[in-house]
Amino acid sequence: MRRDELRSLGIELPLLPTVVLGALPGEEGWGERLYRIGLDVTASGADDDTPSTWTPARDASPHRPVKGRSSAPAELIANGCVIVETDAEAPGGYRIDDDEIVAIVDGTNPDVEDPSSIARLVVEAARRSDPSRLWVAASAGLHALPEDVVEEKLAALVEATFQARLALAKDQFDL
Repeated sequence: MRRDELRSLGIELPLLPTVVLGALPGEEGWGERLYRIGLDVTASGADDDTPSTWTPARDASPHRPVKGRSSAPAELIANGCVIVETDAEAPGGYRIDDDEIVAIVDGTNPDVEDPSSIARLVVEAARRSDPSRLWVAASAGLHALPEDVVEEKLAALVEATFQARLALAKDQFDL
C-alpha cells in the first residue's frame, strides 16, 4: 500500500487494513454491517457502485473510509470516494492493486475460516513482505453465499487480523 498516497488523500489506515472485495449478497445495508463487524474499510456491497449506492454506505460508516467498486470510477471519485476497487484508472482516487492483497478469506467457500489459522497466514505474508503495503481481504465471490455466512466469515477476518497485528507487534517488541 502506498501509505503516503493515501495520507495525501486524507486517509489513515492501520497496519494490515481489512477490506472485502467483490459484491456482497442482498441489496442494502452492507455499509452499516461492515462498520459493525469492524472492517477498516467498508463498502456498499454493490456489484457496480454509483453515487446512490456508495453515499448511503459512507453515511452508515462514520470515521471509516468507504471503498467504491466500479468499472468507471470517475463519478464515484467526483462524489468523494477515495478508495476504489476497479480495473480502470482512478484519477484522483486510490486504486487497490492486486499485488497488495492478502486474500485470506475465501469468498467462494461457504465454510467459515478459523481466525487463528487466518492470523497465521497473515503473519507469514507480512513477514515475507512489507506489511505496510498489504491489505487483508475476503476474496470476491461472497455475493453467492448466505448473508449470515458472509457476516461470520468477515467477523473471522477481522478477529484474525487483530491477532496478526498483535503477533507482529510482539515481534517488534522482542527486537
